[in-house]
Amino acid sequence: MTIIPSLDQLARTAADIRAFALSLPNPQRPRTAIYGTGFLGAWACSWLKDNGFDLVASFDGNPERAGTRFHGLPVHAPEAIGEISPDLTLVTARHAIGPVTARLEKLGVASLSFDAFYAALHFEAFAAVHELLDDERSRDVLRAVLAAMLTGEKSYCEVVFEKDQYFCLPRFCGVEKEIFVDAGAYVGDSVERFIWAHYGVFATIHAFEPGARQHGALKARTARLVEEWALDPASVVLNRSGLGAGEAQMASASQSGQLQSLALGSVGAGPDAVTVTSLDRYLDGAPASFIKADVEGMEMALLKGAAETIARYRPKLAICVYHYPSDIPQISSYLKSLVPAYRFALRHHSPQLMETVLYAWTE
Repeated sequence: MTIIPSLDQLARTAADIRAFALSLPNPQRPRTAIYGTGFLGAWACSWLKDNGFDLVASFDGNPERAGTRFHGLPVHAPEAIGEISPDLTLVTARHAIGPVTARLEKLGVASLSFDAFYAALHFEAFAAVHELLDDERSRDVLRAVLAAMLTGEKSYCEVVFEKDQYFCLPRFCGVEKEIFVDAGAYVGDSVERFIWAHYGVFATIHAFEPGARQHGALKARTARLVEEWALDPASVVLNRSGLGAGEAQMASASQSGQLQSLALGSVGAGPDAVTVTSLDRYLDGAPASFIKADVEGMEMALLKGAAETIARYRPKLAICVYHYPSDIPQISSYLKSLVPAYRFALRHHSPQLMETVLYAWTE
């Protein structure tokens, strides 16, 4: 049976990782590579460059990517790693941390998962969140997620996994007259679960989904729900747009090819460009009482674009905090700065290192 480590045990693990990094050649600016050219790899490249790392190459197990470029780096097949010989390889392929690190160890290549590296360097920020959380279950969840980040062992996530994402806490279901903002509504699955969790009694739903196929499915599901629950059609407002920090046209793409991983990237027009607005501008002073957000890494931008609404109305929040390793400390700190009275809970809704949700509310 997997036992969730104590905070002191995790602190020692983080210290060991930092010591390992300091033992490398050129520890102040090691020649660094990343392994994995997906969603997290893109963020890791930006973070590493911003923090002065000497990024020399990227590697990917997909042979079709060899010979291409990724965020300015040449992409190589894993077999080339010995020839390039980076001081440190950071693995950003979350789904394959164990096999990749084992392979690199056999090749004599120093490696860490990027999640482990980031969490070890910022351990004190995670420890501060541990003290901020409202209940023991939340503290268990944080330590389990942090253990999974530091070790790459997903069994820690399995220990704290629970269902009913976004509506698992009593105050997040069964409330009448809710004004629900669903950011990242996808195909309407969370809209439907909201309606069930609130017994079909609510004021308004504002659903945002920028993807064309996803939005089409959202419309079809909403039409069914309106008929099945005898809802006022005007009570469910569908928006084919994204929510961010401000007004923009942004490119959209899915690194994995899956519809649910649609992410918005660089600003600009094009055949796949989508409209992005801020929640503050959209609501124009009107209230929201419950905001759910799963927007593929744009959660901080969304919250900044909703700052006036959050500070004024103090809505309940269910915000995904798993896309980037910085999400848990940064998002909780930002929300606390907007509404000091917010209380926080953390729940994990997947047996893997994903679907971690920060819940916030006031009494």
